[in-house]
Amino acid sequence: MDINYGMQIVRATEIAALTAARLQGLGDHNDILNKTRKAITKTLNRLDIEGIVVNDRFSDRPDTYQLPAVIGQGGVKTDLMAVALEAHHSAADGKNNATSYAVIAKEGSIQSVPNLSMYKIVVGPQVGQVIDISQPPTINVKRVARTLKKYTENVTVCILNQTRHQKLINEVRQCGARIKLIEEGEISGCLAAITGEKADIYIGYGYAPEGALVAAAISCLGGYFEGKIIYENDRDKQEATEHGITDFDMIFRLQDLVKGKEVAIAATGITDGEFLEGVRFTPNGAITTSFIARGETRTYRKLETRHFFDYKPVF
Repeated sequence: MDINYGMQIVRATEIAALTAARLQGLGDHNDILNKTRKAITKTLNRLDIEGIVVNDRFSDRPDTYQLPAVIGQGGVKTDLMAVALEAHHSAADGKNNATSYAVIAKEGSIQSVPNLSMYKIVVGPQVGQVIDISQPPTINVKRVARTLKKYTENVTVCILNQTRHQKLINEVRQCGARIKLIEEGEISGCLAAITGEKADIYIGYGYAPEGALVAAAISCLGGYFEGKIIYENDRDKQEATEHGITDFDMIFRLQDLVKGKEVAIAATGITDGEFLEGVRFTPNGAITTSFIARGETRTYRKLETRHFFDYKPVF
């Protein structure tokens, strides 16, 4: 793509973050999600693109504001993913790890996936392809330790703090690795592992659409990803076939979810998280922390933006 769309879509994640931050801690989960989805849509609609929305986990939910099928003023056709508010329960409850994300890519390059559970393992570029999702978690943790030249006891594993992960947590504890439990925000946890700033490896069950967004991030930042969709019944398999997936034992890797390097990603922190700081309000505005990355050039920017509401309101 000739245009660095990351610099454009970050404005949408900033507006979404500012919208959500004003509702932080008020306890209304649906309200904060819906208003944030409206805000990111309004801003993305200003772009001179014909953005086909893919992998929206909240599509067809009757109580949730629906993103339009196509976003933008018209122009270059692109794939578009928008996670206006990851960890919306945490944001509404005043907890950590809420973030806004947007991804833009060349038309047809992002694989459509069903809204099903996906088991994922994510590491940074320093680790690479030594992980194997078919192996037990302890094997993968030890491989990461060996590659990073660390003692196993010094490897940090990021895991969502959920009941379904109790067996996984126990296995990781038995091998002696450090564990960072997060309540919500698996994308942030994966990004922490990709950059190696607060974790060395992410393991666990989440959603397949989030897996596609993580793959887009890896296209821009480097790293390695493996994921396996979990099918509980024939209806799940039928849903997968509607997305062109017929191999139900398939292990998804980067190239299966994002084809090519013409992709850009932007994110803005809402509450303090594993990857970005949250919104900080000032007497006359707010400060946001964002990141932008582009696959074609592997450039990665981290931005601190000061918004002055008295000068020009953003809402």
